[in-house]
Amino acid sequence: MKSDFVDRTVLVHLPATFIDTLLKVRATLDNDLASLLETSLASCSGSLKELDQEEATKAAPLPNGRYVAEFLGVPFATRTLPEVFAEIVDMTAEVAPEALDRLSEVSARTRRFVARRPEAVHPGNHRLPVMQTASGWWISKNIGQEDLMRALRALCRAAGLSFGADVKFSLRHRAT
Repeated sequence: MKSDFVDRTVLVHLPATFIDTLLKVRATLDNDLASLLETSLASCSGSLKELDQEEATKAAPLPNGRYVAEFLGVPFATRTLPEVFAEIVDMTAEVAPEALDRLSEVSARTRRFVARRPEAVHPGNHRLPVMQTASGWWISKNIGQEDLMRALRALCRAAGLSFGADVKFSLRHRAT
């Protein structure tokens, strides 16, 4: 394989005392910069300390949507329960696609949590609605709250995540 990038390494013989002096100058500059940063932070930290964690959380805007969930610290909101699962499936596809392959082999009673083909979601009952996620996985569009909780727990097991810590969703929804 040919590369357009040319490695431009130059070896130069320099006296050890010169290198030592360069390193000392750099350390002095680093110390001066660190000192300036500390002074700057100290001057504005008073105003930052006035906001405690609870107030900062209240000030942060909540995502729009009826159902609010969180995946690996990223909060989001959707209008429907299937959209919650679709969003988490898509986020999982970005960070651990192999987990979705494992999840596709697991079925919840009579349906699969995720599938590569729409007809594989509800085997034997193709009249039930399905939807395709942005990452290409098919899921059931016929998801209730208990179904979603079961699917999220199964996804966490397949991905090695902790439900309630890495993936958060409450059965309570907020009014929009």
